[in-house]
Formats: sequence, C-alpha cells, structure tokens
Amino acid sequence: MNILGINCVYHESSAALIVDGDVLASAEEERFNRVKHGKPASVSNADVLPEHAIAFCLEWAGITPDELDLVAISFAPELRGSAFQPDPLSVPGVWGSREGEATFRESLSRIPGNLSRLLGVDCEQMIRWIPHHLAHAASAYYPCGDDRAAVLVVDGIGESTTALIGGGKGTVIEPLGSLTYPDSMGFVWEKISAYLGFSPYDASKVMGLASYGDPAVWAAPFAEIAGEREPKVRSEAFEFRLPTFGALEERFGPRRLPYEPLRQQHMDLAAALQSWNDRMVLGLAERTHALHPAETLCFAGGVALNCTTNWVLKEKGPFSKVFIPSAPHDGGTAIGAALAAYFETPAELPRLSGGAGEYLGPDFTSDRIRAAFADAGIRAERCPDIAHETARRIARGEVVGWFQGRMELGPRALGNRSLLADPRDPMMRDKVNVKVKHRETFRPFAPSVLAERAGDWFELGRASESYRYMLYACPVRPDKASHIPAVVHVDGTSRIQTVVADVNPRFHRLIREFEELTGVPVVLNTSFNDSEPIVCTPSDALATFKNTQIDAIVIGDYLATR
Repeated sequence: MNILGINCVYHESSAALIVDGDVLASAEEERFNRVKHGKPASVSNADVLPEHAIAFCLEWAGITPDELDLVAISFAPELRGSAFQPDPLSVPGVWGSREGEATFRESLSRIPGNLSRLLGVDCEQMIRWIPHHLAHAASAYYPCGDDRAAVLVVDGIGESTTALIGGGKGTVIEPLGSLTYPDSMGFVWEKISAYLGFSPYDASKVMGLASYGDPAVWAAPFAEIAGEREPKVRSEAFEFRLPTFGALEERFGPRRLPYEPLRQQHMDLAAALQSWNDRMVLGLAERTHALHPAETLCFAGGVALNCTTNWVLKEKGPFSKVFIPSAPHDGGTAIGAALAAYFETPAELPRLSGGAGEYLGPDFTSDRIRAAFADAGIRAERCPDIAHETARRIARGEVVGWFQGRMELGPRALGNRSLLADPRDPMMRDKVNVKVKHRETFRPFAPSVLAERAGDWFELGRASESYRYMLYACPVRPDKASHIPAVVHVDGTSRIQTVVADVNPRFHRLIREFEELTGVPVVLNTSFNDSEPIVCTPSDALATFKNTQIDAIVIGDYLATR
C-alpha cells in the first residue's frame, strides 16, 4: 500500500511517502523553496501545498501519482467546523474571527482540487483527513517499538485542541484526554517570544535565554495567568490573536523591541516561562500515566522540541522510557498522517520493520556534486579519507561545512547538513557566529558525541533512543566541562546528539578520528545555514559557503577551502 502524507494547513509544510507501513522518504518544503517554515501560517493559504517535497518523495520511492492508494493530510476540516468558537479578542479577517474562519474553511476546501491538479489524478476519493494531534501522536507511537505505549502531544493548536493524551493498543491509538484553546502551551511560548522582542517562531532563543534568569522573580504573576499545576491560560492576559501586549506589559513591564538590549528582567521572564513549561509537561505526563500506565511515553508536538523540559520529563516523569521522534513539530505530521491512515485500513497489515529514522531526505550522486562545484566556480579535490582530513581541519581550528548522504528530517542538523568545529576552544562560539551563524551570543551550540563514549562525558540518566535526535539538555560531567567549553551552556548542560556507528557511519568515523587527534570524542555541531533554512542541495551549501567565512566545505568525498 502506497500512501502520501501531507502537512500543509499551518506551517512547517512537509510530505512523506510510506510503502506497506515503512517510511521511505520525508522532507519539509522549506528546504526546497528556501522560505523558513515553508510558508506563513495564514487563514488564506491552507491549500498551498508542499509541491517540491511531494515531488521528491514520489521520485525517491519510484512511485507515480496513479500508483498511490491514499493521500493522508494532517488536519480534519469537519472536526474544525464542529469545534470552532469565535475569539472576542481577535482582529476581523484573521485567526479567531468569524470572517477569518470563513476564509480558512474556503482555503481548506480548495486542497483536493489543488492536489488533483498537482498530481494529475483525481484525488478526491483517496484523501484521508487525519486529526492534527492524531497525526502528531502517530508520528511518535508507530515508530517507537512499544505497542502499548502512552502518547502525549503538546503544541499550539490543531483543529481546536492544544494537547492530546492517548494510549496505544496494538495498531490503535485511543484518545483519553485533551486540552482546548485558550489553554495552549505552544501559544504561550509564541506570545512571550514576541513580547521579548523575538519572532513568535523563536521559542528556541527564549529557551537558551532562560538559563541566564531567575525563575522565582516572575513565577507567581506568571502562574496567575497561565496556571500553577496545569495549563489554565487566561486569554485576556495573553491576547493571543491580537498584535498587542498591554496586559502582559501591566504585569511584566514594557515589551522589549528587537533592537533593544536584553536586560535581566527579560532573562528572568524567560526562566519563569521555562520553569512553568517543565511543571506543566510533567503534570500532563503524570495525568497520562494515570490514564494509561505504560513503560513508554511517546511525546510529540512543537513543545517536544524543548530540550530542557524533555530532560525533566525523562528523569522525573512517571515513565521509564521516553521516545520523541526527530521531527516532533508539524513537519513530522506528514509521516504521522500517512501512518495513521495506513493503520486505519481494515486489512491485516504488517507493522513497521523499523523506526522511521532521521535521514529521510534527498542525497546526491558524485556527478551532481562535481557539477555543483563547477557551476559555483569553486575548485574541489577528492579526498581518499575525507573523515580524517575533516577531523584534522577541525582540530586545527577551522569551521567546516559538512554535507553528506540523505538530509535529516526535523529542525536539528544531525551530521549530514552540519557546520562542525572544535569544542575545546572557548572562543569557538564567537568564531562560528562571526564566520557564519550571526546569531545571538547567548544561544548555545550543541555537541555531537560518539554514542559509546557519551556516558563518560555527560550525565545521561535514563536511556532514550531520542538522544540521537539532539532532544535532551543533559548535565556535562564536571571533570569534562573545561575540556569542551564551546558546547557547555551557562547552566552546565549540553543539548547532545549521540552518534551511532550503525546509523551514521561516516559521521561517527569523523568524530572517532577527531578523538584520536585530540582525546575528545565530541565535535561542535550546528545547522548548515545562515539565517535561512538548513541547506538541502550541494548548490545551497556552496552558496552559503560563498556568502560566509566558513573555512572549508566537504560535500561527499570532495573538499574545497577558502
């Protein structure tokens, strides 16, 4: 059975292709169209499809549109229609207003026609509308390997719910509870991010900032408007659907504008938000366990990208195992929708032969790589031992663009579209920012570490497969922190990626070569981009190389230097 999964209604537009339950390909549209998040989340553009991602998935799987059995979309219009309530705190014509909702539903109605025209086949009868949070849940549950696992989804909003609690029973995910708007943890993060002078999409910046603050300073007034033991969000305090901040300013002072300096009061508010998030997720996990006591919790939704909370959940939560997919955000719901549709079919179908994996995007032949260098006018040499040569350059202080194999799925670079540097240099964070990243200096860089050596350098706590996906901020062992200062955050933690030899042998070998040279089984790893989506093609990588001060670039076996 061939199923195309699509996420297109809000943001992080993406596509996935599964064949008989196995995920063969998945990618986000932003990597192809070079627009962050694929498109803005507007009431009028739910029908703008991830055309490039769809084309890639079909081509990779060698499937033509007329060979598709189903198309699964990670949104349920009927569920939205029955649940919508107008928000009195909204602007006419946009989210939350009656006029905006009418425009949104009209754009939803155009999806089947647009999809049929794109694929050249009539898709009307093939489409399965999968509730948004069920798609999130499926993206984590079916690949986790435990067919009795519990499920928790927390994000901004689906059709109307903002969180889902579920329990797995074989191939079925049973909904057991939910939260609804305005009790939205995701929206709280978006609004506070904007209040602090960032984009609503910049929750990761606020997470990094939180470690510099004291959560106690604003804990009481924050809990007053967002909840103490569970999310109880006062809509009038946050004005989610208004471009104003009056109620927040009454409590926390004037909002920060983007060009203004960060002050301690901003750091303290970020810390209060992070502490609140930890408590809320832990409370929801305890509620989930009470409803479905299981060994494993599958956690998904945009809030599952919070590495600090994920550590708290893993170490202090009631579940002995926590699994989070590499793409817990909306970009992963294309996989989830396809898997949910697959397991909803009445026939007896085989289970997944393995997890979905994290390397599901395009890769490129040597011919394509050489052509890209030629087109860019950059001279490259083929290295007989590219892992050793790259490790040698990193060890002598160079920042290297590392482009290998299939592109990662999810917002984190996991060793195939990465910028790599030496974590031993205390100035390396500043160097990487100056050369290419141009981002706030308070934001930490992550370490990639050999999986078999990770426990020697980091306090790992309970085991989790999701360490492979850079989803936990764990403490650095005190006797090791001074050896890798460039990847240790101010609070003494690191957002680590464990690199497994069988999963990514070339990246593993590079780090092993670096350890042989330096005694450190860790490299600094950040995404290969510069205020843009992570690079997808060799041409994207070379454009970033040319427009920055990266010292060297490696694509496949080919190396070029500045």
